[in-house]
Amino acid sequence: MQLKSSVFSQKIKQDEMSFGEDHIGSKFALINLMKGMLGAGCFSVPLAFKQSGYAAGLVIILVLGFLCALCMIKLVKCAGYLSKINQSAPLDYGNMAYKATQASYTPIRKLAPISRALVNTSLCVLQLGICCCFYIFVVYHLHELLEFFMNDVPSRAALFPIILPAFILLVSLSSMRALSLVSLGGNFLMLIALAVIMFQLLTTEHKKLSDLPPVTDLGGVVSAAGAILYALEGQAMVLPLENRMKKPEDMKGPFGVLSVGVGMVVVIYSFAGFFGFLAYGNDVQDSITLNLPNDYLGVFVKAVLLFVVYSGFLIQVFPIVAMIWPAIKKKLRNSCGVSTTTKRIVHFAFRYSIVVVVFLLSYAIPRLSDMIPLVGVTAGMLLALVFPSFFHLLIFLPQFECRIGFFFDILLDILCIVIGMFFVIYGFITNVQHLMH
Repeated sequence: MQLKSSVFSQKIKQDEMSFGEDHIGSKFALINLMKGMLGAGCFSVPLAFKQSGYAAGLVIILVLGFLCALCMIKLVKCAGYLSKINQSAPLDYGNMAYKATQASYTPIRKLAPISRALVNTSLCVLQLGICCCFYIFVVYHLHELLEFFMNDVPSRAALFPIILPAFILLVSLSSMRALSLVSLGGNFLMLIALAVIMFQLLTTEHKKLSDLPPVTDLGGVVSAAGAILYALEGQAMVLPLENRMKKPEDMKGPFGVLSVGVGMVVVIYSFAGFFGFLAYGNDVQDSITLNLPNDYLGVFVKAVLLFVVYSGFLIQVFPIVAMIWPAIKKKLRNSCGVSTTTKRIVHFAFRYSIVVVVFLLSYAIPRLSDMIPLVGVTAGMLLALVFPSFFHLLIFLPQFECRIGFFFDILLDILCIVIGMFFVIYGFITNVQHLMH
């Protein structure tokens, strides 16, 4: 089954970014790249520094930031090359995987459909994981607000089923324009919340650096890498964004949109992680926002983020619908006697079933400190490091060239694949063992 995510996500980007313009400039592309990468995952970076140690955390975020930017550039390079040789329309991530496998050695060309399915399934799993993180985030912050205004407050565990109807109601919305307006309003509020939190981190009394561990253990480092990669995740939006640019070549290069955008995000995350850990030490919570004092300013920030993340859940669910619904719709179309009303009912039932699955997964893994590393170190690591390097290798290895640059590119691809698979396997085992205990 071919999962189609980027058609929908690209339409969201078109409404959200251009307001009717056919193409966008590099500055607007940079803003939208940063807007897409700077999300709620930022608030869990201090926890990653606690898991790995402050020195290891800084190294991890710098190395992963560099590798993420490098692999994003590989995606753009591969998609552009394949579109050129096939004289085809711009490619999304899944179709790039399909074409890359077809363009490689003859024995593996028949695996092209599997490549596309694997990439798109990983995208679907990533989106589902992000939805779970959003659900848990809402529960955490709703609980904080209720504690401020009420004496008798339900437990966090009780809030999971209580808020389920609110999420089901949210995904009933279908208006693309409403989706775009909510996204734009949420981005503005997110900037305000980030500014307040950064100010709090700077003005809060800091722990002594000598009292904090520079490095912890391998398990902590792997969990931290998963959390940081979750925060840095942006591969799914790279190709749709590049396809909308007036000058697609501006995406690449040492001072291109990707290098500058990821570099700025890495600086912000490094600041948040280091000073968040320095401010709260081992008391840092799953989200740094939970460490904010329960005064009016802290409550305002939590309320703003509650609204932003709750409304943002809708944007995260729609790509999952766009990935899977076409296959269901095709089966319904092939069935005799299925009315338009029945199709509509099935469509909304499918949306609601996604929310129920998200609820069940979130209830089973109710902590952000468990969910974020698990999502980041599995689907996030595959999409960010492994797949771009693997398909870059498939495309360009058959075009052997006896030059240093060629060998360096191939070695870098192999290195990224090995590092990525190590984190995927070891991280998955470590996280599952942690959950079982």
